Amino acid sequence: MPEKSLSRLLAAPSVWQAEWQCKTVHSTQLPFESDVVVIGAGLGGLSAALHALNYGCSVTVLEAQQIGAGASGRNSGFVVPIPSRQTPNSLSKYLGDGTGHFTRALQHACGDLLSCSIAMPNQSGWMQPYANHCEQKMLAVANGWRNLGITVEVADCERMQNDLGTLHYRGGLCFPEGGVINPFALVQAMANQVTSRGGVIVEGCPVLQVNPYATYVGIFTPLGELKGNRVLVAGNAYGTHASRMTRQAVSQMTLILATFAMPEDWLELGAMPFSDNRIDMWFFRKLEKSRVLTGCFATPLTQSTDQYCSLLTERLHTIYASLPLELEHIWAGRVGLTCSATPVVNCLDKRIISWSGCNGRGLALSTLMGRTLVDRLLGQDGHRLAFPSSRYRHKYDALGWLAHTLIAMDRYKQRHFASARVTRPTPPGVSR
Repeated sequence: MPEKSLSRLLAAPSVWQAEWQCKTVHSTQLPFESDVVVIGAGLGGLSAALHALNYGCSVTVLEAQQIGAGASGRNSGFVVPIPSRQTPNSLSKYLGDGTGHFTRALQHACGDLLSCSIAMPNQSGWMQPYANHCEQKMLAVANGWRNLGITVEVADCERMQNDLGTLHYRGGLCFPEGGVINPFALVQAMANQVTSRGGVIVEGCPVLQVNPYATYVGIFTPLGELKGNRVLVAGNAYGTHASRMTRQAVSQMTLILATFAMPEDWLELGAMPFSDNRIDMWFFRKLEKSRVLTGCFATPLTQSTDQYCSLLTERLHTIYASLPLELEHIWAGRVGLTCSATPVVNCLDKRIISWSGCNGRGLALSTLMGRTLVDRLLGQDGHRLAFPSSRYRHKYDALGWLAHTLIAMDRYKQRHFASARVTRPTPPGVSR
């Protein structure tokens, strides 16, 4: 995709940002010192700030742009209780004895988000359909998640039709603890909670340098220096200036997102949000006003915004037959990938921690990571998740290249399969 087209989509407001009318501007003065300083006012940073306030700490949140300007305001709003690209077996091999603790904590974080009235409108339940149906595989995966404390149900073809409104899938896994929210509304409300409880948020304040000294950590900004006792860097794939280590610790992918207007009676169909198990994942959720939100990863082989619109329209017609569609809104966001498909953590100093790597599952995971790392910074006995330290990627991004290649191959395979299914001749003596 040409750089200019991609840059325009990355700069375009998301549907959440475009429709939000009551944003509070946080432009207070920079304090002289703070117990906990959080760099990045996205979902992870604000969760960390609220958690630190629960301990009675003074808290300052520094945001280079505006609240929700990065991934937290530009995503699809899916709340998912399982990590991306992991099976129960692979996750257990990676995290060992801490696997069950992590999955239960992640599911609990989902429940917190979906029960939070400030994130309304929200919807409970998330489905993972299997593009290539295999009942034995689904049962094995479902049992694996149950053994790790995740609530999951195996759904047959009839339930697929009732809950998703489509006959495209023959089966899948339903996660009642998942769902969808308005992510931009959530971060705005969380920011207001931080300030109402005595925390300080300074927007338009990039952190230029973080220097640990013997008795404090110096945080240097264009507005002056702030002295902190503990620092959490939560820039993820949007880290800049002194927080760029979070961006450098991941391989960046670009996710194209769009909303389409649908017929008014379309809402009568099944309404559960879903993301299937393809490498080139198909995902959909319904919005109010008879709209659907969907998206796909950007790849170097796709050259224009029009091509992405055509691809997404084709997928919608595949899922929902020949319903009339009208493109309403399109934008893009960055996703940070790691080799393990789980977060990576860096302890630059015992008083300074950074983390990144949502891997496309950022809402529940970010809230969990924010709380977990505040516990670690303050020496509390909260969630102690055993994530490894990151290794900054080299100039040649092998993980990003591999991800692009696998997605392109899967996209080609799906199209070839669909074409062959339509054009394959009927054998003699066999009726369709």
